[in-house]
Amino acid sequence: MATNPTETDPATVVRMSCQIEDDDGDWSAPVMLIMRGNSAPAGIYEDENGNKPAWPKGALHEGPAKEYAVLKGFKPKVLDVTGSSKRGNRDASDGTLMALECFQKHPTVTAFYGFSGGGYNLWHILNNMTPKERARVRWVTAVGVDPDAPRSKFESSKFPGGSWTLDYSPNSDPHMFGPERLLEQAKRLANTPVDAVTGAGPIVPRKK
Repeated sequence: MATNPTETDPATVVRMSCQIEDDDGDWSAPVMLIMRGNSAPAGIYEDENGNKPAWPKGALHEGPAKEYAVLKGFKPKVLDVTGSSKRGNRDASDGTLMALECFQKHPTVTAFYGFSGGGYNLWHILNNMTPKERARVRWVTAVGVDPDAPRSKFESSKFPGGSWTLDYSPNSDPHMFGPERLLEQAKRLANTPVDAVTGAGPIVPRKK
């Protein structure tokens, strides 16, 4: 997998329940859980400034991911854990398990945003929910995943009880700037005028 240079060693990670980066304790509704990508050593993934630091807790440009959540009407909460699999097993990924813990602990969580490895984990998170739990999910965003995780894989019709809106942005270069591209797309859509009667857009002026 092109976006998976490292895997988490099961013997080296201690699982902690529902850890959120810089959590302010405010879980008022609605909340979007944001999941980072895979861990990586220095020299592989760019940060927002083009540097290539180590990403021990998973790679993600958090600024645009959080801004996207706010734009869509959600309170962003970044899961403070890597999205790497456990030797290829994403059901056992700390990111998958911790996201499920947060979702089950906080009923205000109604949306998920997964980047790269976190995007791959999304399917496993949704698949490990009950139909009743899935009915609570209103929005799912998958960013920076390869063709082996197509849009159809995340559609709510594939999951009993699911009825969420899906926003899907496949991987393209530069990989790490997928969140920026998705945010700009969301901003353009937010600024596109729609017909007040039909709800369709953009509005095309009639010729006189």
